[in-house]
Amino acid sequence: MRRATGGAIFALALAGCSQIDALAPVGGAEIADLRYATNEVLLEQGVEILVAPVCEGHGATLRCVGETVGNETITATLTSQDGTTFDLEVGENLLYSGSVQAVLDRNGTVGAR
Repeated sequence: MRRATGGAIFALALAGCSQIDALAPVGGAEIADLRYATNEVLLEQGVEILVAPVCEGHGATLRCVGETVGNETITATLTSQDGTTFDLEVGENLLYSGSVQAVLDRNGTVGAR
């Protein structure tokens, strides 16, 4: 009886975790969209990535930073309070300035917006 009860409790705990895990991406949609859009533009432009951009912050302070094989800094920064536009620079060169969703749409990535 104890094994059955223990197994039931364990199964419920796992079910609860999976429900919480499923909600996590919704809370981080803005950061995920910027990360996906950044990576898509880098791939489109043929940028050789040494360190994939890591994103931190939220709202106007959200930015992603990485590094190219040629030791240039990759920087993606939101340029709007609502998280709809961003700038992507590699070193001193501006690779992209525009809509996050436009990048996601043209590359078939489903965004949260």
